[in-house]
Amino acid sequence: MSRADQRAQTRQRILDAARARFEQDGFEGASVREIAQEAGVAAGTVIMHFDGKAELLHAALFEELERALDEALAPRAEGSPFVDALDAVGERMFAAYTARPTLSRVLLKESLFAPAPWAERFVGQHQRVHAWIQAQGADTLPQDALALFGVAWLSFFTYALLAWAQGAHPSPVGLLSRLSRQHLAAAQTGAQTAPTTGPSAPWRQGELG
Repeated sequence: MSRADQRAQTRQRILDAARARFEQDGFEGASVREIAQEAGVAAGTVIMHFDGKAELLHAALFEELERALDEALAPRAEGSPFVDALDAVGERMFAAYTARPTLSRVLLKESLFAPAPWAERFVGQHQRVHAWIQAQGADTLPQDALALFGVAWLSFFTYALLAWAQGAHPSPVGLLSRLSRQHLAAAQTGAQTAPTTGPSAPWRQGELG
């Protein structure tokens, strides 16, 4: 095994241990020493890979969300309704959070003020979803209207996610589905009656991001 492979395996063991400790003890209760012990490495090795608990926290959930997005953002099956495919994306994204509720709730709070490069990386995940919506929903709305709908969907997802984190809604996935379906129907009606103007790629232009 190469040194690069060994380093990657060590990093993964540290992340797995961090997820377990954060989920069990919370962010404040977990310590780098305990994470290192669970990973079978020295505390100094953890610091070599991650600059403290905050970076461990961001990396731990970011990589799980990346895997969830890789699975969720599959091409839409031919003939399947766009709204059904969008619901499936929301369900898979929610599953990544609900699989580790304590870790996810802590990260939701911490990520609001995440430092570079994590802030940019989390925005990049939103950009991936937005790009998927524009590509897979191209037959549902004019491109400009679809770009705006993509921003709205991400806003609905964030709202539903916060509702879940606060225990404020019994079915956040269902809430997301209803909000997105209602908004899409309204956007389709509007697109039939008036031309839509606005940025075709709001995330890239930075006007709505």
